[in-house]
Amino acid sequence: MYKNIIKLIVFYSCVTLLHPCTTILVGKALTADGSIIHAHNEDMGNLTVGRLWRVNNFSSESDSIWIPYVSIPNTGEKLAYWASGNTKQISKDELNQTMLPYDNILFGMNEAGLTMSCNWMYSKEENLEKVGIRRYAIRQLILEQSATALEAVNLLSSLIDTYGQADWSGLTYVLADPNEAWIVETTTHNWAAKKLKDNEIITVANQFTIGEKYDMSSKNLIQNAIDKGWYNSKDGPFNFKMVFGNPDFMNESYDSEREVRVEQLLGNKFGEIKPEDLMTVLRDRYHNSNGYTPPTSFEPDRITCRAKGAKRPICTNLCQSSFVAHLRPNLPKEFGSVLWYTMATPAYGPYFPLYPFGSKIVKSFTVDDPDENKPSAWWIYRHLQQKADISNAETIKSIRNQTELETKAFISEQELWEKKAQKYVKNGNSLQAKKLLNTFSNRLARKSLHQCKIILKRIK
Repeated sequence: MYKNIIKLIVFYSCVTLLHPCTTILVGKALTADGSIIHAHNEDMGNLTVGRLWRVNNFSSESDSIWIPYVSIPNTGEKLAYWASGNTKQISKDELNQTMLPYDNILFGMNEAGLTMSCNWMYSKEENLEKVGIRRYAIRQLILEQSATALEAVNLLSSLIDTYGQADWSGLTYVLADPNEAWIVETTTHNWAAKKLKDNEIITVANQFTIGEKYDMSSKNLIQNAIDKGWYNSKDGPFNFKMVFGNPDFMNESYDSEREVRVEQLLGNKFGEIKPEDLMTVLRDRYHNSNGYTPPTSFEPDRITCRAKGAKRPICTNLCQSSFVAHLRPNLPKEFGSVLWYTMATPAYGPYFPLYPFGSKIVKSFTVDDPDENKPSAWWIYRHLQQKADISNAETIKSIRNQTELETKAFISEQELWEKKAQKYVKNGNSLQAKKLLNTFSNRLARKSLHQCKIILKRIK
């Protein structure tokens, strides 16, 4: 009895560290320009300090590489990519007390225009500590090796089939490129994948979403469920989320209200949805409704919200970083994919663009140190969020309006720079197009950071 109580305490202690994210996919038929849009708030909480960095192409001659906690075959040359994630910090992860390789990426975009994000889920399957491949490593391998969303699905599924997924038994990976997008819902050893339809919006909170219909799955998915006693064909059609989802963490308002809210905000925009609409969604606290939820002094993770009876909006102080990926199939690969990015909560920091072939970013965004006293862009955005959240309603509204206006100005400027880049591409000068857009990205990154500094200084 006492051992079970201890296990329960340890489990819930870990759960409180598992900060949830919100992800949205919008199909081509619903957007204004036939693009796919992939939007995500990375809600890691206040314990993990963030950064943005670029990894260039590289290759290794070794036959294999070690990633936590297995050795896998080396595939040779790796794709370049943008990554957003954690700084190298000790004792911040829920299980590991030391720094590990392949262990800090949360989301990213690679040079092929593939974008990747991930959400916590809760499954019935046993969580195996240090057995299999950690989620951080899977994310990095996807960015290094996959040129399309389908390739990423195949890589991810083969890794789970071969090695299993270590340290957490439920995750949804969201994968998108300019031509198609997928979600892959996973447990320790099982998975189901669904392709985004052109006329569909998929919202991923922190409960499994794939039910009876899916496009791909692990080979023995249904048999594994039968063997565990979780499914009997007499009960009706196999339903992935009902069979593999942990009932203690399913069908809660914590998740379902966010899913419904996305539908409310985008439902009357079908065929006209633009990236800025998704930015509005990611900033949402039930604005202009009876459910408006002001910023809280506590972190609204699932367990805390249960205890306090608190409402969980899409935009919270949990957010480490946020993006809206605009994936346009009819434009050159140099700039068809663009990742609009901001640090900390999207409520106060203007989004700025990153392109697949970018080579560098303003140095302060890349600081790989959690020290609050380091000259890190991330701490500017976080300090602004901390100060703004405790300001009065009028100040919060003013800052949000400034942020939205600045982002709109950036989007307007984007059109001019991309027209210049397109001329270079048509003339066969792809290198010059890449340099031009990298200059543009850095210019707007500086402007975004500068605005945060100005507002922060004013409200201090």
